[in-house]
Amino acid sequence: MALFVPETILLVLSIILFFMTVMKKETAAKCARPFMIFSGMAVLLGCIYALPVSGSLFYGTYKVDLLSQGFKFIIALAFLFTILFSDKMIGVPQGRQVEYFFFLFTASLGMMMLTSAAEILTLYISLELSSYSLYLLSAIRQDRRNAEASVKYLIFGAAASGIFLWGFSLIAGLSGTTSLLEISKTAPSLVSNPAFSLGLVLVSFAFLFKLSSFPAHFWAPDVYESAATPVTNFIATASKAAAVAIMIRVFLLLGVSGAFVSILGAVAFISMTLGNCVALVQKDVKRLLAYSSIAQAGYILLGLLAGSFGGYSSSFFYAFAYVVMNTGAFLVVILVAKSLKHDNPQIEHFDGLAERSPFLALILLLSLLSLAGIPPLLGFTGKWILFTSAMEKGHWFLVLWAVINSVVSLFYYLTIVKHAYLEKPKTSDPLAVPLSMKALGFCLFFALVFLGIYPNFFVEFAQRAVVTSLAP
Repeated sequence: MALFVPETILLVLSIILFFMTVMKKETAAKCARPFMIFSGMAVLLGCIYALPVSGSLFYGTYKVDLLSQGFKFIIALAFLFTILFSDKMIGVPQGRQVEYFFFLFTASLGMMMLTSAAEILTLYISLELSSYSLYLLSAIRQDRRNAEASVKYLIFGAAASGIFLWGFSLIAGLSGTTSLLEISKTAPSLVSNPAFSLGLVLVSFAFLFKLSSFPAHFWAPDVYESAATPVTNFIATASKAAAVAIMIRVFLLLGVSGAFVSILGAVAFISMTLGNCVALVQKDVKRLLAYSSIAQAGYILLGLLAGSFGGYSSSFFYAFAYVVMNTGAFLVVILVAKSLKHDNPQIEHFDGLAERSPFLALILLLSLLSLAGIPPLLGFTGKWILFTSAMEKGHWFLVLWAVINSVVSLFYYLTIVKHAYLEKPKTSDPLAVPLSMKALGFCLFFALVFLGIYPNFFVEFAQRAVVTSLAP
């Protein structure tokens, strides 16, 4: 039972929420908020309790190990952060809040199952459960632009699912099994087969869609901009962490050939360049963060293409760091949006933030500088480990290009900081920060600074998780 604790908690609470949808809208809306905060804490505690547990379930189709449990903890963190952000959401009708939370639960459940999937069908079902829940979450805000972006997200997702099945059908056909562990035994003899390599490329395309990396990134800017901001934060953090988890597992088991590494290198190169260059001209902050996430996906790929324990563990650590950094930025975006009563703040709306709320301005500063990789913050440590693992495998040019891109990203990150600290505010009214947001802000402040200086525990955990994931 301990093997399935986080998923069981999510499943039971999802069923309760499902029955809440038939209650009166007013009664359900009043109960939803306290129920969700309790649920978020319960899921996080369940993940912590189950962290040291390992084993397999459902006839070997579901593998529970330190790798999956670590990523479930990261997803549970992103889930809790999103719940805290979801109070009095702009653009989401009061009568739809229970449905909103229900799909948030099912998306989290699908992502957690994705991290433990050890068989192609289990992997596909988990992927679809999380994806369709996210499509509905992104469409829950009511306006025409949101509907258009959600349809684009759905179409891209359906195409990615089809390509995923095509790729794994080639791999399963050549290996004669749908079990990832059994496929890994025949992978060394098949890696030179063009059909096997093509299958791995097609499967990776579906994962790049979840990672919002080139060439499967086109949906991200529109969805980030038009979705409710808590949903945007959840897609940007939890979905990316789940993608990193399954890519690590698949690449560890199936291996990566020289040609495949070259393809990943090209994808990382274009993702970093495209994301940072297009972000330079953005005025909408959520859209800017969307292009920033495309660039961040390129950095994560540097660890994955290294094809080593060090590379995979560095991507694991950076996925955790990205959740913390991005949440800090979105915390400020959400509170600024609420003060405007408009869910799409522009860069000029951050004018004078340091005068209106010095605390929020500090969180914004640290989060953006961490995303840019400025020492001694968490983002710098994460990038240092990523770049080191890539250099150890000889990817000097890509690392040099990533460093140049990090410098370019400083320009648009510091543009927001300039507006927050150097521009005069359009109103002198203080910006209200609820107690829950202050507590979260202090936790993020601590994580960004302290874990950037003393990351050893999390780095060693990531290394141990990757190494032990190969155990039968």
